[in-house]
Amino acid sequence: MTIIPDITILYQFLNFIILLVFLHFFLFKPILGALKKREGAIQSLTDGVEKAKKDARDFEKQYDEVMQEKKKPIFESKDAAISEANTGAVKTIAKARLELTEELAKIKSEIETEGKKVYETLRADVDRLSRDAAEKILRRSLS
Repeated sequence: MTIIPDITILYQFLNFIILLVFLHFFLFKPILGALKKREGAIQSLTDGVEKAKKDARDFEKQYDEVMQEKKKPIFESKDAAISEANTGAVKTIAKARLELTEELAKIKSEIETEGKKVYETLRADVDRLSRDAAEKILRRSLS
């Protein structure tokens, strides 16, 4: 008994090969092309996003530098105003101290003058009172 190969298997094999070729050209190739195109679009979008991020960082850095430059004169004028105010305050305090020192010296001299007057008045009164007391004790006039 011999087995005769059936020719339908050969036809099915040829049909399968033809189907693979058609699928390759009409299905797989367009799908792979579309996937590559899509991947390229995604990559370009990713590159665009990275570029935008870099541009934003550069813009932020530039903005900070410009703001620092614009703030610099303001800070300098503020420091100058504070320095001027401190100088004015020191001068005012020195003037007030000088005036107070002069006023204090004047008051001390007035107190000394008044003290001498009071001392002289009290000395005269003590002399008079002691003479009066001595006259009363002795019952006669001492002058």
